Amino acid sequence: MKKVAGFGLILVILTISSGWAQSTSPALYQMRTKESSVTEKRFRKILGDNYDGQDKNRKEYDDDRKRRRRKQSQSTDNSSENNGFGSGPDYAWVSHLIEMSIRFAPSLDLNTAQGTGSYAGFRTNGAGVRMSVGPSLDYFFFKDRYAFSTGLWYTIKRSGFQMPGTFGSSQWNPGAPEKESVYNLQYLQLPATVKLFANNIAPNMRLYIQTGGLFSIKLAEKALDEARNGLYTAESGGSRRQYGFGDVELLLGTGIQYKINQNNAFNLGMSYQRGLINVARDNSLISKNRVVSLELGFKF
Repeated sequence: MKKVAGFGLILVILTISSGWAQSTSPALYQMRTKESSVTEKRFRKILGDNYDGQDKNRKEYDDDRKRRRRKQSQSTDNSSENNGFGSGPDYAWVSHLIEMSIRFAPSLDLNTAQGTGSYAGFRTNGAGVRMSVGPSLDYFFFKDRYAFSTGLWYTIKRSGFQMPGTFGSSQWNPGAPEKESVYNLQYLQLPATVKLFANNIAPNMRLYIQTGGLFSIKLAEKALDEARNGLYTAESGGSRRQYGFGDVELLLGTGIQYKINQNNAFNLGMSYQRGLINVARDNSLISKNRVVSLELGFKF
């Protein structure tokens, strides 16, 4: 009986040892990790590095964790770059739907001249430098790429003519020297335009195009050099208005916006204003404004 009992005990021990060597259960793996380093080395030396089948599982688990961390890191970068939308820097959603800026625009002013009747012989009188200044407002209606742009600009324009020496005189004198006329016209302009922003052409720098219309209301007209201003002294002796109440213009512009931080940027560009209606008060004289401006702006 003792021999039988001893033999049975040996079989039980061998069965447990065999199950220990072949099992790949997570519980056994956890038990194995708690073994001393000496026992670990012995198992690996006798049964091989992957003796319990868990090394492969552990490697796959680590690789999966690394992939998930990389994906999460990329998603976080895109989200922070685009205010949480992760669409790429050129298609980011703006942090503010409405952005304000101050615009300074030194301009080169010209005008056309075409006269009939008593205004026959009128010609343009060169160009002059004037100024436009005022706030601008951009309302972004599609991400940071398209904005409705408006504002309120105080603009001074120049209008000048050369005319026959007999203009405004009751007597005709073919030898009379030519007269000239220059006026400053003060306008309050309300732009209604659209700005289209392109991809970045350099770090923190992108191109924009602006197009639309301008509604100009005349605030005042002032004759320069009144004593020799032919249009001012003719007929009415300067008491009569020579220009209408306003103008409507097309605006076409382009420029570069340089972003200096999250909220501020500089704008540098060029614009062209083309008057559509006759600004002269008398219909016998047709004159339309043309303005080329250097656009300087600071967004805040």
